[in-house]
Amino acid sequence: RVQKGGTLFKKGANILYGTVGVCQIEDISKTDFSDNDRLYYYLVPRFEKETTIYIPVNSDKVKMREIMTRQQAERFVTAWPSVQCKKYASDRERPQAYKEVLQSGDCLELASMIKEIANMEQSRRGNGKMLSIRERDGVKCARKLLFGELAAALDIHPEEVPDYIQDQTGCSTGTI
Repeated sequence: RVQKGGTLFKKGANILYGTVGVCQIEDISKTDFSDNDRLYYYLVPRFEKETTIYIPVNSDKVKMREIMTRQQAERFVTAWPSVQCKKYASDRERPQAYKEVLQSGDCLELASMIKEIANMEQSRRGNGKMLSIRERDGVKCARKLLFGELAAALDIHPEEVPDYIQDQTGCSTGTI
């Protein structure tokens, strides 16, 4: 069934919800706190069980999509070495581009961002410099989104994803 806000997800499904990351749909029903007849998703972040998010089923304000399957995650990990870093005309473009990548939740874009910032960190460290707070926060969020999705699909913990990628491909995901 398709509606105004996109796909109607099923109870129990794992979805990527905005920049929160992977959430499980615990329930789909009307809420106690609203007197309207709207249906809401009751989302519980997969790796932060103490939180519940209520979002109208037909909302299109925040990007929601099903997470990849185990097979898609395995293929994605295998393709990690071929993920290309983006080239920017200037450092001024980067913050807006990173914001858009994080909001999109696109796995390939997130992987590209993670690899790019890991490369930047390595080259700056060689020059005695550090990443900016914005870059560190950006890559932390990108890793949370991508590694959370891969972890949920592969049924492992997010902290295990970098080692999993390293074991499968021989490539590092950076140390940030």
